[in-house]
Amino acid sequence: MGSIRRLGTVLGAASLVLGTLTVSVAATTVSASAATKFKACVVTDTGGINDKSFNASAWAGAQAAAKQDKNIVPSYLSSTSSTDYAPNIKTFEGEGCGIIVTVGFLMDASTAAAGNADLTQKFAIVDDAPVTKSKNVLALQYETDQGGFLGGILAAGMSKTGTVATYGGENFSSVTLYMNGFVAGVRYYDKKYNAKVKVLGWKPAKGACSLAACNGKGTFVGNFTDQTAGKTITTGDFSAGADIVFPVAGSVGFGSVAAAQQAGAGHSIMWVDSNGCVSDATDCKWFVGTVAKGVQPSVEAAVLAAAKGTFKGGTYVGTLANNGTQLEYGGIKVPSKLKSKIATAKAGIIAGTISVNPNKYPIG
Repeated sequence: MGSIRRLGTVLGAASLVLGTLTVSVAATTVSASAATKFKACVVTDTGGINDKSFNASAWAGAQAAAKQDKNIVPSYLSSTSSTDYAPNIKTFEGEGCGIIVTVGFLMDASTAAAGNADLTQKFAIVDDAPVTKSKNVLALQYETDQGGFLGGILAAGMSKTGTVATYGGENFSSVTLYMNGFVAGVRYYDKKYNAKVKVLGWKPAKGACSLAACNGKGTFVGNFTDQTAGKTITTGDFSAGADIVFPVAGSVGFGSVAAAQQAGAGHSIMWVDSNGCVSDATDCKWFVGTVAKGVQPSVEAAVLAAAKGTFKGGTYVGTLANNGTQLEYGGIKVPSKLKSKIATAKAGIIAGTISVNPNKYPIG
């Protein structure tokens, strides 16, 4: 499976449906002389523009839109702490940005406040659905428990020790949704194929998860920047018997890669958000796969719609069916038989015959 680069199969088609939003996209590039330059602005979370995860993917989406429409001029501001969110948004508003893309759940309050203060300003926010009176805020959300489920099957099928692990950056639903799906995939594999693979780092709560709430108990760093903590957690997981670790923590995951390199052969990482072998090609041999979300194509579509004047606020929900989340294989060879099992599970999730709720597959 290749890197997620388009929602559905094409982005040059006449129209593209994003959840409750319909985005019209021109089939040909607009001439730069045909319109005034349109500024598309991205405010990153604290992981920075080069986190090789959701910040980098959002920026790539703005850049991809600029390639489609030469009138679009992309720009970004990096946040080094939460106190930068509102000032960065304010700066971009002052610069006349046609759309401001804010990246991450932590920007909920700042994005909502800015939307309420200026009902005409267009916003798209990754991984969140802020409550606002503005009709020009587009929530970009992703059911990553579906992709995480496939990642859990991959990890369970590839593990030699019978133990795998996951941990998060911070404890909120856009993170724990990944982890919940991962646990569900491992439990499904155990039940379906009579295996006994254990997961460290996340214990799901009773009931089903949603984009709004996904509860349980697990291991969290407390941020998306502390790579030393990521290495420490991963080294501990390896010491506890895990041979595959899934960090849902943005750039913190580079600490996990360092831990795998230190532990040596037989230890690997499952990357998150954007294809690890594309965003971090030098470390590809340590990646068994990536549980990806379609940040880049969804941001690209939102920017293009704003530039064309067809933008509408609302909600886009990425799923396996519309390529809003996906499992992408890494540099470690995966047997074709396991790939077939994963493909079957993917079809079942899309068809609604396979649940991604881990409580449907209790530990035996």
